[in-house]
Amino acid sequence: MWRRGAGLLRLHLTAASAGRRVRRLPVPLPPAAPSPSTASSCCCQNLGIFRGSVGVPSRFLSNQAGGGGASGACWSCGATGAFLSCGACGSVQPVDPAVDYFQIFGLKREYNIKDNLEGRYKEWQKKLHPDLVHSKSEKERGYAAEQSALVIDAYRTLSKPLSRALYLLKLDGIHVDEEKTINDPELLMEMMEIREAVNDASDSQTLEKIQSQVKKKLETWSQFFQEAFEMKNFDRAVEATQRMRYYERAVEETVKKL
Repeated sequence: MWRRGAGLLRLHLTAASAGRRVRRLPVPLPPAAPSPSTASSCCCQNLGIFRGSVGVPSRFLSNQAGGGGASGACWSCGATGAFLSCGACGSVQPVDPAVDYFQIFGLKREYNIKDNLEGRYKEWQKKLHPDLVHSKSEKERGYAAEQSALVIDAYRTLSKPLSRALYLLKLDGIHVDEEKTINDPELLMEMMEIREAVNDASDSQTLEKIQSQVKKKLETWSQFFQEAFEMKNFDRAVEATQRMRYYERAVEETVKKL
């Protein structure tokens, strides 16, 4: 009852072990609102591994919605302009709840990150890692542990398309129910077919081909999120993150088996 013509999604990947044909991922879904669904509960149950929350690290997130610069006087030497660490004396500063993840890396608050995020992350860890301040006071060691954890959370959040998208929406005060499922028959059918293809794949080449095609779908909805977010169309942006979650979980399944 799911197959309603050539428009439905299919995978056509060769399963090396059995010589059977597996349906191929089609051209990514067009960025339009999905049609109302009457997907069965059985279909939803079979999709369990692709659900779940691909969440934004939350240790500091609740305090990060504030904007504005976050530099002041160093608690140790009194020099002005101290940020996560003091540029004058090198002392690690206490966490400022007004600092968001983009400010930590000197980035604009936007979805498309062009700068070297990993390089900036490593630079901060060279200054903030607790092992580098083991000879300092207990207070500064505590600051270093908190700042280092904050930088790690920030890097993990901004380095992935979905968590970065969710974080941007969070900063704009948009709540996303990450447990909500999409009742779109075509998407649910596609997810089950991907799962079947992953389970049946017996070699890395087949898995890499599946992964590559799923990543293309993820990139398509990532671009759609960027366009919707820049236009402040938050309803469509939220829809994009919901679909991104399914494809990201599908990619994770291929990674587990590789």
